[in-house]
Amino acid sequence: MYTKKVLPKTQYELSKGTPNKEFERHNDVRRDDDKLKELSIGLYDIDYAIKYYFDQVIKPEIVEFGVKVKVPVIYGSPEKWKNIQADGYFRDREGKIQSPLISYRRSSITRNRGLSSKVDANFPSLYYTQEVAYTQTNKYDQFSILTNSKPVKTYINTVIPEYIDLTYDVVIWTDYIEGMNKILESVIYTEGSYWGDVEKFKFRSKIDNFTNTTDLMQDADRVVRTSFQLSIFGHIVPDVLVKQLSSKESEKVFDTRQFVFEVTPDADPTVFQQTEDMVLGGATSFTTPTVRSIPNSLSADPVLVAYLYAAKSLTATTITVPDTVYFTGTFLTAPSSLPATSVLNFTFFINGQYVEPTAIISFTESAGICTLVVSTAQLGFTLALTDEIVAVGKFT
Repeated sequence: MYTKKVLPKTQYELSKGTPNKEFERHNDVRRDDDKLKELSIGLYDIDYAIKYYFDQVIKPEIVEFGVKVKVPVIYGSPEKWKNIQADGYFRDREGKIQSPLISYRRSSITRNRGLSSKVDANFPSLYYTQEVAYTQTNKYDQFSILTNSKPVKTYINTVIPEYIDLTYDVVIWTDYIEGMNKILESVIYTEGSYWGDVEKFKFRSKIDNFTNTTDLMQDADRVVRTSFQLSIFGHIVPDVLVKQLSSKESEKVFDTRQFVFEVTPDADPTVFQQTEDMVLGGATSFTTPTVRSIPNSLSADPVLVAYLYAAKSLTATTITVPDTVYFTGTFLTAPSSLPATSVLNFTFFINGQYVEPTAIISFTESAGICTLVVSTAQLGFTLALTDEIVAVGKFT
């Protein structure tokens, strides 16, 4: 039977944010009124971080004829960079050499495979969830304490970024070596720090070496030039990736709001217990069956409540390869009104992974030792001596 092959979405389809039919409508949460917007980090943000750091942190300045001159920083567009490569310096529209000046240009991008992986970029599903402390629906007040109300918490899902290494070619021009020294001292001192806007994104920098050149042109002023390569260790979260994740998992989710009520009957307790004989017409008599009183939560058996809420965890003390585990502990004795404690009252985890009940053959207790036997066929693997096995349930 012929079935249509499912192809990954194109970048155009991802950018449009095509709705997913399997995406439940209650997960569709508006974001236009949020102060915290969708996270999107692009190459432009990394390029801008370098200019921001030069302008606002390094603040390159030189002194010419007793006057402080701020050194401008520009991004080397292809047209500008071609002229710089051909002439060795940059001219304005009128042909005048621009000095002092700092120009930078992104030359290469390399993916950093040692930090993370998206598993499959066509179907991204890795994200980090964090809680927003207080929002419009989760205000800080004392009313929730009076009404025993659980506030609604807001969670923001952020996709895992793609880590990349970028290389920039940076060229600095000045008229005198003294001015160049002042700029280089500031750049060298900040090497290795995180460059960028404090309110946005910051990326770690690296500079290996500097190349100094002095151009002496005939019938013109000399130009002192220094070039170096700036490495930035950055990360990107494309806007299309955010839209693709939004079609599967809402970026903004809420937990459930809950009210807890305690009901105490006001009626006379004797109305629940009737043992009188009633006679109808003096001919037929019958006994009304006894109706047991409904227990209130305040008068519940403390032993029963303690047993129901018992959930103690024990770590395996001995492992016998391939399928037997031993714990030091005893079963909690069940009240007479409940079935005896058995394997059904316990949950097991192997290296943090939940063990299905079908994979458990038996779990017994004798002389303070609890023995667990698992089915390696159901697990799909055999136990190892280095495994961390935890049992949670009704232990003493």
